[in-house]
Amino acid sequence: MQRATVKASAKLGLLVIILVASFGFVHHLELTHGGIKAFAEQARGLRDAPYAIPLFLLLYAIAGTLGVPGSILTLTGGAVFGFELGTLLNWIGATIGAIGGYWLARFLGRDAIERIGGRKIYALERLADSHAFSTILRLRLIPVVPFTAVNFASGLVGLDFASYLAGTMIGDLPVTAAYTYFADSLLSGVAGARRIALLHASIAGGVLILLSFLPSLVKRVRKNRA
Repeated sequence: MQRATVKASAKLGLLVIILVASFGFVHHLELTHGGIKAFAEQARGLRDAPYAIPLFLLLYAIAGTLGVPGSILTLTGGAVFGFELGTLLNWIGATIGAIGGYWLARFLGRDAIERIGGRKIYALERLADSHAFSTILRLRLIPVVPFTAVNFASGLVGLDFASYLAGTMIGDLPVTAAYTYFADSLLSGVAGARRIALLHASIAGGVLILLSFLPSLVKRVRKNRA
């Protein structure tokens, strides 16, 4: 029993180290608006490289798994590949990273969380699973909620993976498209690119959030009729 506890604590410690290292890396690379444009212009030179797409997806997957926020890579995707292809690649990369982050947190931190929380964790897991899809969908559509934080928290709690993946893939698409549009438009000299991108993302996100409440409303209407 004691050996299992030590092993679980060691795995959780490794997860914490990974998160701290990722935070430090992102803080070191923090870019201003002007820095983003300069970075994007340099990255655009990779557009015609034969290895650009697989390398980009590999980097995005690794970064997402290790907890590095994908905003820099999403902007790079928009700058290098343009809006249409960039949105697709960013979406695929973010999805793979979300899958990796979920399972990394579940493998390294789940045992320790269960030992700390005991039965309360199982109760929380059952409660979360009952609204897993709609919860993840709404969290993905709120820009202030860090993408990687949702990845790791879902894995630690043991959220139903299918619901987590579906909510992630649907909810992340409009936000990814907005970031990609911003990067592509920034290089094309479109005035107010950030404002336009955020407006489009807000509209799409608002529609999806409203749709996420639809199953609950239908269930309530049926209950009242019964």
